[in-house]
Amino acid sequence: MSVISCNCEKSQIYLNENIIYYSLLCGCEDCRQAGEWGHFKGGPEPEKLQKLIYVRSDIKKIVGKQNMHAYQLRRDARSTRIYCKKCYSIIGIDHPNYKDTVFMLIPQLCKTDLDLSIKPVAAIFMNDYPYKDLSMITDDILYLNDFENDEKNKKFDALMSPLRAKYQKPKGISFRDLIKDVEGITVLNLKKGVKTFN
Repeated sequence: MSVISCNCEKSQIYLNENIIYYSLLCGCEDCRQAGEWGHFKGGPEPEKLQKLIYVRSDIKKIVGKQNMHAYQLRRDARSTRIYCKKCYSIIGIDHPNYKDTVFMLIPQLCKTDLDLSIKPVAAIFMNDYPYKDLSMITDDILYLNDFENDEKNKKFDALMSPLRAKYQKPKGISFRDLIKDVEGITVLNLKKGVKTFN
């Protein structure tokens, strides 16, 4: 049983599995802005290019649920993130495309005892990435500026299809159920491109 914890350890979720299904690098503005907002509130400092980890959406035990809160960046947001209200670490992220089979975490923005040595298979949304440093993207990592190139989409789908978790009813509760069970969802209404917050 593995644990994902905020940095102050007041919010913890214990997983029924310790398997990481896949990892990606993400240059999208939303991942970067969510990390920067959390850091502004006192949370950990995000990396310029986020390493994303995907685990089964199956939670065995929750500690400190009263310290967790769900946030969306904007009204039209698709992703919902659970932050710890005490230290503003991001504990996990849900997106409709995950279909409640997996959820995402960014290890730089929380603590976990999962084996994080897994190599990312692709770098996605790199058209949003504003920095010149690409040294972390090796030749064996598929590079996608966006999802508008059919040829690259086919490569990505072929790469991801064996890695994606098949749906199984969780033994415990799903991450999406946890989002429904915490104290509401706050929409931050952050403007795109903004790096400073009030």
